Amino acid sequence: MRTVVVTIAALAALAGGASAARAETNVSGDGFCDFVVGRASADAALMYAPQVFAEIGRLEQPSNSINPVEVGEFRFIGGVRYRLTGILEGNATKERAFAECRRHQALEQIRGQTLYRALDAKAKLLDGALPEAEKILAQVNADFEARRTTAPEATATRLRVEELRRIANDTRTQRSLLPPPRETIGGLAAYQRADDDVEAQEARLRKLRAFDVTLRAGVNPYLDASAAATAERSPYFAVISASVNLGTLFQGKGNERAAAGRRAYVRSGRDPLTSDATADRLRTLAEAAHKRVQETSALEADLGRQIETLGRLGGDESKRYRQTIWFDWQKVRAERAYYEAYADALQQVLGAAP
Repeated sequence: MRTVVVTIAALAALAGGASAARAETNVSGDGFCDFVVGRASADAALMYAPQVFAEIGRLEQPSNSINPVEVGEFRFIGGVRYRLTGILEGNATKERAFAECRRHQALEQIRGQTLYRALDAKAKLLDGALPEAEKILAQVNADFEARRTTAPEATATRLRVEELRRIANDTRTQRSLLPPPRETIGGLAAYQRADDDVEAQEARLRKLRAFDVTLRAGVNPYLDASAAATAERSPYFAVISASVNLGTLFQGKGNERAAAGRRAYVRSGRDPLTSDATADRLRTLAEAAHKRVQETSALEADLGRQIETLGRLGGDESKRYRQTIWFDWQKVRAERAYYEAYADALQQVLGAAP
């Protein structure tokens, strides 16, 4: 009897600890993976663990009981009941959570990492322009103190510098809210595979619920002294029972239909939670980004030529006009860098799409 209990405890510990290390490697910074893996672990704990049961009194003896005795004897029945198939159900529950985590991470890669790279490119360009903007502001302030420029012109320069600072700060703030960068962006196929895995684990759970293999062990002694004295049986019992719901023979087509429907639904973009993770949507975004790259590149080149021309002309008026254009040039350059990086990131995602 003690060997049976120890075996049950060992099976529960092994099942519960099998996914512990894996759970630690499937967490994300936004807490979603902690949520789904933690919830699955709590559900699986009930599937892994044995049940302790106890009955006492003048118990009716069922027809399929272990060690049948006369009905109405005052006795105690107690022990442990362990569903061996619960180990498989617990593992499938955790595997589904891991698949949900991978799907979420892949979706965040598509949504967040593409935007992160765009904002990062824009932030770097603006941060590189700010020192020059500070020099221009210092020069204008010196000119104002020396009465070489007017108060409205000095104020206008300060406003332009402040606008550049604000845009740079807003860009850095937006970037800080996105997932940490990775060397490569996960492709659309990675998200679709993870979503397929979620449905596959759901199908596995539906199939496992049709099977039940249970180990039951414990004691069944008489409590009446007279009955206990005349008993010729051992008070200990252990039995394994198995059952199967024959409906599992008809689950195959339903599971296949569910998987095919889920794939079509996700890839159609009709799912509101994942509408951005479709090839058509990503291509539309990439095309729009490429168009903006072309537009901002043309404007950047035009402003650059104007700055070069004004630099050759010389004179205070040309200098002030050149400084005004310089600030517009930096904003256009930042926009071009943003859309260029965004378009490249989207192409990387689409490059791995099926």
